[in-house]
Amino acid sequence: MRLAWAVRRNSYFDSIDLMRVAEQVRQLAGVAEVAVVMGTPAGRSMLEEAGMWPAEAPESGPSDLLLSVRASTETVANRALACVDELLSTSRDTEQARADILPRTTAGAARKSAAANVALIAVPGAYAAVDAHQALSAGLHVFLFSDGVSLDDEIALKRRARDRRLLVMGPECGTAIINGVGLGFANRVRRGPIGVVGASGTGIQELTSLIHRMGSGVSHAIGTGGRDLHAAVGGLTTLQGVAALGADPDTRVVLVVSKPPSPAVAHAVLRAAVEMGKPVVACLLGYDGVTPAGVRTAPTLEEAATAAVKLTAGVRALERPRAPAPGARGAIFGLYTGGTLCDEARRIVGGGARHRFVDFGAEEYTRGRPHPIIDPSRRNAAVVGAGEDPTVSVILLDLVLGDCAHADPAGALRPALAEARARRGGRDLAVVAHVVGTDQDRQGLERQEDELRKLGAIVCSSNRMAAETARAIAEGRHVA
Repeated sequence: MRLAWAVRRNSYFDSIDLMRVAEQVRQLAGVAEVAVVMGTPAGRSMLEEAGMWPAEAPESGPSDLLLSVRASTETVANRALACVDELLSTSRDTEQARADILPRTTAGAARKSAAANVALIAVPGAYAAVDAHQALSAGLHVFLFSDGVSLDDEIALKRRARDRRLLVMGPECGTAIINGVGLGFANRVRRGPIGVVGASGTGIQELTSLIHRMGSGVSHAIGTGGRDLHAAVGGLTTLQGVAALGADPDTRVVLVVSKPPSPAVAHAVLRAAVEMGKPVVACLLGYDGVTPAGVRTAPTLEEAATAAVKLTAGVRALERPRAPAPGARGAIFGLYTGGTLCDEARRIVGGGARHRFVDFGAEEYTRGRPHPIIDPSRRNAAVVGAGEDPTVSVILLDLVLGDCAHADPAGALRPALAEARARRGGRDLAVVAHVVGTDQDRQGLERQEDELRKLGAIVCSSNRMAAETARAIAEGRHVA
């Protein structure tokens, strides 16, 4: 393999543009890996850790662009670099054509779009709090996608928003659906009587997608950011969201979901939910505190969705996975793009340190690069590596669809799975996968599931089914 690299001075591009270009160039014959990042310390460090940046490269600044390609030959590598330049040039021409009409600040955007009432903020964490305060000053609710925002800034933003009767959804808020409009990684689901409040992005996606697949619909899904139910934050946005759904005439059932919460905050949130007078379903992973009377608790996201749908209508049953033959006993390697899905699967599988799980959406993996739901290349590289591990008998995966997600995650996974099996050398390697999404998502739920089956994966209709299926295979038994 040959490595080719280049530095383009003073060439700033949005990370989404860089991800899109890298993915396109990665499809060229003979190209193994492509990285296109800004020359920040985090970006350069990421390239160095991946072995994609030479020690002799010159110093770079945050406005410089770093290009790196690993390919079969030097000719192919240089051709790929040229292709990166060409695609970025096209993107810049389009951007320049729009520059005269695009506002350059949150306050400017608010003045230009008087009808807007939500600001979506996805800038680096060091700048996100400033933009969020601008939005609140302009009277806008905030959907704060950015990570890297300090806990103190989060608390200050949420207290200020509460005082102004506004919501701050985030930071690290991956998903929301407000009045039928999806934000972030939201899936396309029908409108209906179930309202969701969630300190979990992929948890909301799993719930809303399952509610849709079971035949019901969603009134609103309010994301809060993963730290909202921590003791220091106190559930500020969750409490506001519960109150809003309680006052909403179109919401008949309220569903609360969270990663492991503070027991005291979780109890306060559930008590407030009961007091609003509507049926309440809660899925609080890891919560072992007291549950107020009137709350229906569910240990998994699938069971929470089922309980909520049953309170409003009949449930359309999910398709169960085809029972696989018992495989070779061994360990499960869970490679996830969704943190809540990863945590839920880990709890279902159990088995202590024998099984391993990685959340590629954690901040340590997203610092300086796009979220794996957008760019799954780092997770796919781990799939290839798992093929060489003789202790692994099952690879467990999630594929997350949605408006801002990768256009074809199953297609992007294809070469990684093929390489993992090739490196396996004929030894058993089961692949169990769950696709989070609906028939209305642009990636196509059925198309993604069919592609996975063609790749030899066992496809499950929920994360719970996938985890239980993986556990059964690893233990050498049929799925019940």
